[in-house]
Amino acid sequence: MNNCVWTHPDPAAKTAVWQRQLAEIRAAGVDTAVVLVADGQQALYASRCLPVAAPVLEQLLPLAAAEGVEVHAWIVALQCNAAPILAAHPEWFSVSRRGDSSRDHPPYVPSYQWLCPTRPEVRAYLCSLVDELGRYEDLAGIHLDYIRYPDVILPAALQPRYGLVQDRELPEYDFCYCPACRAAFEARTGRDPLALADPSAEAEWARCRCDSVRQVVAAAASRARAHGKKLTAAVFATPTLARRFVRQQWETWDLDAVLPMIYHHYYGQPASWIPVAVREGVAALAPAVKLYAGLFVPRLNPAELAEAIGSSRAAGAAGVALFSHAALTPAHRTAIRAVLG
Repeated sequence: MNNCVWTHPDPAAKTAVWQRQLAEIRAAGVDTAVVLVADGQQALYASRCLPVAAPVLEQLLPLAAAEGVEVHAWIVALQCNAAPILAAHPEWFSVSRRGDSSRDHPPYVPSYQWLCPTRPEVRAYLCSLVDELGRYEDLAGIHLDYIRYPDVILPAALQPRYGLVQDRELPEYDFCYCPACRAAFEARTGRDPLALADPSAEAEWARCRCDSVRQVVAAAASRARAHGKKLTAAVFATPTLARRFVRQQWETWDLDAVLPMIYHHYYGQPASWIPVAVREGVAALAPAVKLYAGLFVPRLNPAELAEAIGSSRAAGAAGVALFSHAALTPAHRTAIRAVLG
């Protein structure tokens, strides 16, 4: 993988449509497609976990190989609206400090229902998705998205959308306080997080939750590598922001590569902030783990996109990850080709 693009597939797409899209990707100098196969709704807890993935991958993989495009399967990991899980496993869902389950009282929007990463059953469920994908011989890797807690604090540019001022961690957005998480923290420290005077000020409680997500990634990595697949993840823009907003300590994760979503406009930053974020991420990672700068194409005109690609690579990124294929205009593709060669 040198440069990649996130892609939302149409399961009903004809061969000619896929061939055209793959040719566009390759002609622009992008060699990898990260293809959504489990969006949190279609993944079923059953013997076949990914009913939508099969027709997409079985059609796409040989076409991608012919075009010289590597394919990674993109999973929405811990955000989950799958009806069978909602019905059968209410205990799997994260609980806020206020005591509300995200299953029944999701924060921000109705679709924000989140599985708890501390629960062994949830880890087993995620590993079952990885195992299901591992059977596709020509699949190069598996890509984890939403591998985190719900946002305890939204990026500054998003808070007005919800009429919020999040200058501190508010109880209704602070997760997870389910029995499994409370027991894990008590075993670690002898304290109940709900009894803390100010949970947001307790560094050990923050570390406990970061560790829980890290352990989920480790379990997925073990399964991916057993099938000979690479494991990558979409993460928040920088290590500092990721720890603060969603309990991601991604620089410690067992990954082949990270794709930080350096979507500058969400943070009220200019595009010149992109290489600053890249440098922070690269400096925090182990040398063996590559960083691909996630760029939000709709907020970058072709010239700005070319500049962001160049500055990301100059700052130490191994390449870029573009969101998304649908947003790439012919002018964008020409600009990408000019800078990538």
